[in-house]
Amino acid sequence: MSDQREFWNERFAKEGYFYGKEPNRYVASHIDTLEKGKNILFLGEGEGRNAAYALSKGHTVTALDASDIGLAKAEALAHSLGFTLSLIHIDLEDWEPGEHYDAIFCSFLHLAEPLRSDVFSKVIDHLKPGAIFAGEFFSIHQLPRTTGGPKDETLLYTADELRTLLEQTPCDILELCETETELNEGRGHIGIASVVRMAVRKR
Repeated sequence: MSDQREFWNERFAKEGYFYGKEPNRYVASHIDTLEKGKNILFLGEGEGRNAAYALSKGHTVTALDASDIGLAKAEALAHSLGFTLSLIHIDLEDWEPGEHYDAIFCSFLHLAEPLRSDVFSKVIDHLKPGAIFAGEFFSIHQLPRTTGGPKDETLLYTADELRTLLEQTPCDILELCETETELNEGRGHIGIASVVRMAVRKR
């Protein structure tokens, strides 16, 4: 078992849904812009809160995560709402996308380099033309706060670093900014947080 898989399995093995059952608000705002029936992939989806929301909006949804315990809870959440969720159980280090998507989303997916650039490149490569990639991440200014996020600066983001990364891919940046927001996501993300928000469209 990889270190990441072990870490997230331990977290998701706790009773209830660590980050709640409601979607990340920023990700949900982009899901709401899509026409019904899109094929959507969620990266690092954990216990499935964003995926369940997309299913409720009439989309075909796949959730990818390194944690088998998280994915089992994601599947259970989807079934409780009357939906079927496709699952991919894999570490992102080993992920090789097998199809193209209408949208790819993530919330608080924290990757160090060079994995970050590798994953983002694969994401853009496997979006259909005109498709969206969007996510919300903790910024480096979140480091001293206790409202969520890793305590390792190499895993945190800046808008400038993401801009440099994205400018090397065939996409147009729709939004890329750092801001403060109040999180209320289960018991894992609570309070004022510094985040980077990103949305791009594949050319």
